[in-house]
Amino acid sequence: MVRGARQNNLKNVDLDVPRDAIVVFIWVSGSGKSSLAFGTLFAESQRRYLESVAPYARRLIHQAGVPDVDEIEGMPPAVALQQQRGGGNARSSVASLTTLGSLVRMLYSRAGSYPPGQPMLYAEDFSPNTV
Repeated sequence: MVRGARQNNLKNVDLDVPRDAIVVFIWVSGSGKSSLAFGTLFAESQRRYLESVAPYARRLIHQAGVPDVDEIEGMPPAVALQQQRGGGNARSSVASLTTLGSLVRMLYSRAGSYPPGQPMLYAEDFSPNTV
């Protein structure tokens, strides 16, 4: 629950954000989507999380600052991905930028099973050093 958000171009915005769901903000350009998502919601959840972190570790993390808002309730810790493409290439995805892709591949290689009747494919077969 957000009451009275005034970050950047927001003017006393009240909003109920559901927990345990993917939330998408869709408004016209310049309406304050990023101000609400990053400047208010993420900044507050990061601030609350950093209160539980050791002071030494806190100074190593770039902090978003305290949002200009009357009240925020029920905000869990959150992770924010940059809006701009941060490195990588045109084929980069959220999984590759967050290194989640390698963890999912590891999970499938350990817990998954190969489809019956399919020929086994080995990683060496896809190496640029293989003729």
